Amino acid sequence: MSPRAWRRTGYVYIAAFLCFMAAPLFFILVNSFNDAAYSVFPPPALSLRWYHNLFTVTEFWLALRNSLIIALVSAALALMLGMGVALALVRGGWAQREVIQSLFLSPLLVPRVVIGVAVFMAAIRAALYPSLTSTILAHTVLLLPYVTSILVANLLQVRRVQEEAAMDLGANAWQTFRLATVPQISKGFLVAAIFAFIVSFDEFDIALFLSRSENMTLPVRMYLYMQEQENPTMAAMSTLLIGLMVLLVITITRMSRGTNLLSILMRRGH
Repeated sequence: MSPRAWRRTGYVYIAAFLCFMAAPLFFILVNSFNDAAYSVFPPPALSLRWYHNLFTVTEFWLALRNSLIIALVSAALALMLGMGVALALVRGGWAQREVIQSLFLSPLLVPRVVIGVAVFMAAIRAALYPSLTSTILAHTVLLLPYVTSILVANLLQVRRVQEEAAMDLGANAWQTFRLATVPQISKGFLVAAIFAFIVSFDEFDIALFLSRSENMTLPVRMYLYMQEQENPTMAAMSTLLIGLMVLLVITITRMSRGTNLLSILMRRGH
């Protein structure tokens, strides 16, 4: 088999795999325009009735507000903490740097259900249940490993000569960081912010343990609605969320173009 034939076979395989992965999304998209009172495929007719119904359910908008607040605040906290951790790992003279880095990445190894139960018990003892604060703190713990990994990868690419030039010109540590370091990692910082927002906004397992009516997030509200109703309203909501996430992923891809974060992290591990 010639190299060109192998290449064409690879393209066909990739195309078939992508179609297989995207097939459920296609059914959700079509079902969101279903005119029937229940989910059926193919739909007997097309209609926007479930999008209209979506905008009339006030519980969704309260949950959406909670999810946005939690995602924005937890992402901001994770970015502040992650920047400090990344600077300590890259610039600090730690003897056991790999061990410390593994410690901050440990939440990725713990099942989210376990984190949810632990935060639930801690929130009750601290009189923070139910509240947005407990969910924000739990999401911050979950986001910290992702943010730290991205910022570490970007700090490893910083040109130290610019920082040294700033210090030679009389800049103190904060001015050097703000004027010489931040501009070089600004793209990675924005990527980490968007990625943290997506992970927090989409989180379900932890929020399920911490949610009540006043602090319920959108994924939990969608789950409860599906248990109560069987109409395609959730397909309409899912279609809108898929569109939002696609836009955010495209933004991340464009902003991180030319930066192989995985290879940087692997070199750092060695």
